[in-house]
Parts: sequence; structure tokens; C-alpha cells
Amino acid sequence: VEPWRDAMLAVSGQLDRTLGGPSANLASANNRRRTLYGFISRHKLDELLRLFDFPDPNITSDMRSVTTVPLQQLFVLNSEFTIARAKALAVRLMSETSADDAEGVRIGHAYQLLYGRKATDLELAVGLKFLAATSEEKLEGDNLSPWEQYALALLGANEFTYID
Repeated sequence: VEPWRDAMLAVSGQLDRTLGGPSANLASANNRRRTLYGFISRHKLDELLRLFDFPDPNITSDMRSVTTVPLQQLFVLNSEFTIARAKALAVRLMSETSADDAEGVRIGHAYQLLYGRKATDLELAVGLKFLAATSEEKLEGDNLSPWEQYALALLGANEFTYID
């Protein structure tokens, strides 16, 4: 969970790379420091850490258990933390590409930032189709722009979380 959280902050342009200092509450919306500097309570473990198999700080553990449960992906797609990172990533993509650039250029930039590779022709086509469809079909109660929704989908992809 620690590298994943740090990567989310890094690609969204919000990672605070300050070395050292006091630990901070990971649940705080303003905490953009590396997870390494998160405060760990032995009495009430942070929900993010608990959900993603952080070991119980009250006992010795030689390795972490590894689980894949639906609640983890629900967290990724619905948590305030992830949604805030998606919004920041969308802002970063807009600011790092010119207004004259086609949306395909932004999609390519997103793939470089998140996955360290070029987007395939199919991925570009799917991304463009998604952005066009979400621009036309704004749903009632939908608080995310098409680019924020697209960024959320990219952040929630297995390729961002796992190394093959």
C-alpha cells in the first residue's frame, strides 16, 4: 500500500518529497507526504492501511498477508483520497499540455506519467471515445469532469497498481 499511495501522489504532482520530520495522520486530506511518514496507531490502525494488508502493529510479522478483495477496488474508485488525486492528475495533464493539443496528446501524456509507456492505438481510441461520450452524457449528480473520470479510471487500473 505504501508505494501505491506514494505513486498516486507522485503522478498527480502532489507528493511532498521533504525528508525527515514528524509523522502525520494518513487520513488527513492535507497529508501529501510519503506513506513512510504516516502515523501508525497500535490502537486504531488507519483504514487505508488496514484495507490493504498492513500488518498488525501489535504483533511481530515476518511477512504481509496478500489479499485481493472487492473492498480494495471500491476504495480505489470511490475514496476521497483517490478522487482528489484524479482531480489533481486531470489538472496536471491540462497544464502540461497546451490548449491546442488534441486530446490524444493528453492521453499519451497520461500513459507516460502513469505507466511509463506510450499508449497503444486501441488505448488512444478507447480514451477518445470515453471522453467524447462522457462530455455528451453528463449524468445528474456527476461531480467529476470527463478528464477527472478518465484519470480516475487510469489510476484504478491494475497496470498502475501491479508490476507484471
